[in-house]
Amino acid sequence: MGVRIPLSKQWYLTSEHRLTFGDEARRLDDQQTDFAFNYTGLADWLSVAIGYKHMIERDEGRWLREHRPLLNLTAKGELFGLGIASRSRFEYRDQEDEEEVWRYRNQVTITPPVTLTSLKIQPYVADEVFVNFDEEGFNQQRLWGGFFIPLHKRVRLELFYLWKLEREPEVWHDTNVLGSYLHFLF
Repeated sequence: MGVRIPLSKQWYLTSEHRLTFGDEARRLDDQQTDFAFNYTGLADWLSVAIGYKHMIERDEGRWLREHRPLLNLTAKGELFGLGIASRSRFEYRDQEDEEEVWRYRNQVTITPPVTLTSLKIQPYVADEVFVNFDEEGFNQQRLWGGFFIPLHKRVRLELFYLWKLEREPEVWHDTNVLGSYLHFLF
């Protein structure tokens, strides 16, 4: 679930809460809560955000905590009629039972200039890469596609399929995810 609350013409607050289930949706695997203060006054094509994410993840029957202060720089525009946004995220990962590490994430999202059906369903595709600033380096990639479905002028549903590739430690594993978000826009 995501919430976007305007604070002024150039500032807004975003907050998200996510639950991830495994074992064919029979087991809660993690819980993530984050918030960020976003500023859009630098340029029409750029937004800057500073935020924090708190994560609790199941690891072999134990619940481990992680704290992540973060900085987002998002460039957005159009190319051949396609909406393109590139979010660069720098995060400091303070993980229980693990070494602290800085990580860079870049997510590129493309939205075509079409909507589907009279409901104005908006399709999108996205790709995100993860690079740790330690010996791991590039260790994860996520590819996904989905739809934003307006439910009300201030509420939309997001349905998506995500293919996640993750290296642990020398072998790549993949995970298939079906997911949804509910977005509230104030």
